[in-house]
Amino acid sequence: MLMDSTGNNEGKQRRPRIVEIIGPAGAGKTTLCNMLSRCGSGIRLGNFPDVRKAANALFFISHGFRLIPTLIDISRYCDGRLSRREFAWLTILSGWSSVLQRELKKNNDIILLDQGPVYLLTETSEFGPEYLRRRTAAELLWKDLYSRWADVLDVVVWLDAADIDLTERIRSRDKEHPVKDQSIETTSEFLVCYRRAYERTISRLSANRPGLKILRFDTSRTSPQEIAGQLLLEFSCAY
Repeated sequence: MLMDSTGNNEGKQRRPRIVEIIGPAGAGKTTLCNMLSRCGSGIRLGNFPDVRKAANALFFISHGFRLIPTLIDISRYCDGRLSRREFAWLTILSGWSSVLQRELKKNNDIILLDQGPVYLLTETSEFGPEYLRRRTAAELLWKDLYSRWADVLDVVVWLDAADIDLTERIRSRDKEHPVKDQSIETTSEFLVCYRRAYERTISRLSANRPGLKILRFDTSRTSPQEIAGQLLLEFSCAY
């Protein structure tokens, strides 16, 4: 079932270009992304720069060096260190938007993101180091990142499902997950925590861009094929 959280008519007049699919583990994000990318309707998958690939070295060197003075300034107010992954994610959040904007100029494709800026912003600002989450000194950094991504992101497709269904999906797949072997009660608490974190991220993005379209689907009730069909109509693509 499609639910538009914006109710903004202006957003319906503009073909989206950057679309991110979000949701908890087991919601069906990867399945939907792959299905849409194979539809042959001008939709392609976009992936954030992989720090492990030599081809992306210049990206991380350039944007990472620009980020260092800000992080040094923040760290003056409290003790705290970033892991390599956290530093890489902040570098991606700082520089990836300009990469996507350049890609948009090359063709008229819709770029579909799985684990895009909403995911990275949520993970880093909500579950990252405490000095980035709670210190006032980091607020200018977050304001810049939220403003930057609000200008780029057009649509967020939010997939979710009943806790019991998500629990079964997490347990049945080979991929590891922190709550894979936990009780349904523990898993439900984990899911509630992540839903609230995503809500806060979406709220901050929407504050910078009131017309940001949020489309919600319950994958306990709606199949991937039905969701893909509705999204293709929403994106004005031939299905």
